Amino acid sequence: MRARKVTIKDVATQAGVSIALVSFVMSNKAGGKETYKVNKETAQRILDVADKLNYQPNSAARTLRSGRSRTIGVILSDISNKFFADIARCIEDRAYKYKYTVLFGSTDENPRKLENLIDVFIDKGVDGLIVVPCEGADAVIRKVAQQRIPLVLLDREVSDIETSSVVLNNCKAGAQITEALVKRGFSRIEMVSYAMQLSNIREREKGYRSCMEAFGLDEYIRTHHLRHDKLHLIAEVVNDAAQRGVQAFLFATNTLAINGMMAISKGGWRIPQDFAVACFDSNEAFDIYDTTVACVRQPIERFGVEALDLLIKHIEEKDILPSCTRVVLSPEIVESESAASGVLPPPSSPEARTSESVAVFD
Repeated sequence: MRARKVTIKDVATQAGVSIALVSFVMSNKAGGKETYKVNKETAQRILDVADKLNYQPNSAARTLRSGRSRTIGVILSDISNKFFADIARCIEDRAYKYKYTVLFGSTDENPRKLENLIDVFIDKGVDGLIVVPCEGADAVIRKVAQQRIPLVLLDREVSDIETSSVVLNNCKAGAQITEALVKRGFSRIEMVSYAMQLSNIREREKGYRSCMEAFGLDEYIRTHHLRHDKLHLIAEVVNDAAQRGVQAFLFATNTLAINGMMAISKGGWRIPQDFAVACFDSNEAFDIYDTTVACVRQPIERFGVEALDLLIKHIEEKDILPSCTRVVLSPEIVESESAASGVLPPPSSPEARTSESVAVFD
């Protein structure tokens, strides 16, 4: 039989004091205060009794008294994605230092799932939210902002909504990673991106285009847009690119890069002899190929720290007219050892690609 839960009344009876006094002492203890404004011996006796009886304060009641649950909700695109998983770890570690518990959820780029997660987290009494917005979720994000629920957007932004955010300088990153390819002698560079109107993706594309134009390579600009649930079609993109003499690919995310590299390999092509590759974010899988010319390294730890610190600030200043803060992080371009040492082979011509190098797909 399950043992009866020890109540505050049990502690008061055994300590020989009132329930109100026990509540006052325990509340001060939870807040980390050393002065209980009562006799020290009495306060210590109450704490000793509570410890002996293994008394656990009711969290719901404590929330009602303090107005805080000391929990936050973090809603990511896909927590299985290494980029978001690493950020989630940083947020959780940072939250622990603030004595906050974190609830996590993934939207899978589904706005209805995002709305449901927000409703669930709010019903659970979270003190604030860190959200990676997905396409079609503008109204949901706007509603949260209007309710003055502490909110920080992560990795992506929503236009015309006054709320704090932590993002990468994606336009700069897109331009710099494209430049890394151009400086290695590649001119026919095509970008593989998502068919979603997400702020980070659109900014990366903007950077790619601006760099190509700056180097006078306008005629070679081409961006392929794929749905996130149709990534197998990347094989068709690679096959078509091989026929047109494309020399290099810039993949907008690490997921696209992994799928792209698999398609290139399965098609019988070599990296970087047939196609050079540049991408956003590194991945353990890339080490198998040792092939990327360069990648954009995003400051994972700063994403987590900045987002959590901003949210805690908004929670603590909830009763003050909120001021929105936009944190823009700088990218770092990391070149492969072969690229840095100048040993990459020259771009191959379409004629140099044998018929055995052309894949046939169902």
